[in-house]
Amino acid sequence: MGFLIGALKVIFLLGFLVFIHEGGHFLVAKFCKVKVREFSLGFGPSIFSKQGKETKYSIRVIPFGGYVDMLGETEQVQEKGSFSEARVSNRIAIVLAGAVVNILFGLLVYFLLMTLTGVNRSTLIKQIIPEYVSENSVLQAGDKILSINGERTRIKSDVDKMLFQSNGQQLDLWIERNGENKQISILPIAIEYGEVTRYILGVETQQAPRNFANNLYYGFWETVGFLNSTKDGLVMLLTGHVQIDQMTGPVGISEMVVQTSGVYDFVYLLAVVSLSLGVTNLLPIPALDGGKIIILIIEAIRKKKMSEELELKIQSVGFTFLILLSLYVSFNDVIRLF
Repeated sequence: MGFLIGALKVIFLLGFLVFIHEGGHFLVAKFCKVKVREFSLGFGPSIFSKQGKETKYSIRVIPFGGYVDMLGETEQVQEKGSFSEARVSNRIAIVLAGAVVNILFGLLVYFLLMTLTGVNRSTLIKQIIPEYVSENSVLQAGDKILSINGERTRIKSDVDKMLFQSNGQQLDLWIERNGENKQISILPIAIEYGEVTRYILGVETQQAPRNFANNLYYGFWETVGFLNSTKDGLVMLLTGHVQIDQMTGPVGISEMVVQTSGVYDFVYLLAVVSLSLGVTNLLPIPALDGGKIIILIIEAIRKKKMSEELELKIQSVGFTFLILLSLYVSFNDVIRLF
């Protein structure tokens, strides 16, 4: 029974996120008057299909994936309603729509989760934690942390982010004390957790009252932090600070989904995976939406379409790269499981 529930959670999460991704392509294609021949959830043999006026709607047996089949998408068709004959701006909008839907959905779900269930932890210091009094002689109860190293701190997680990035180096803080702003410097306190080092200030911050205005305020800035963390992770990957063998693929994501306990954990992971899926799809790799957008931008600059043969070769190279990367990442996911 546990295996069945876990499988259903994985199928729902991945299936739903693919559905809204492809739904984004579908709706914008319809808006741009591009003919959609089929809108399918899943791959493989069809288990349900319904022919609409123009589009066939299908559910297929393999739930991990889906597609929107547009006239003229994979080959240049000189016909009214063809994707290849649509304006470049319309084609870019259609390709971009899937990732945008995933990003906006992930941010909306996270915002609602933080607004409804999050703890409104402020940057106002409630007390110095007793065991760290001797190591922290510059901060006092009642101080409000306004910024760290020139970066404004609105909520407690902003402080945590700066501490994480400090690597133990001295921090320059602007605080509000007794109605006046004051600059101080402090060395973070290192705490060892096995092989992991965490840095703290040794303070407990005040919990802000949970009311409508505070819930919106803290929910919004928690969501901004969530988006920035995703952006920082992507930058670290592209600059080599995160290795490919540290990436998580479908197997690893499925394992995390199976391990979720309760609605909160599942919804949180739904937001994380949706945002990650949207951002990943915008990477400038052929066969991903980002790679297709780059090709369309080149076409707009040249004012001339890329040859169909060359585009297919580029897409094939990108697809081969993605398959090999997926196999490598999935292999590492399996190794980590055991």
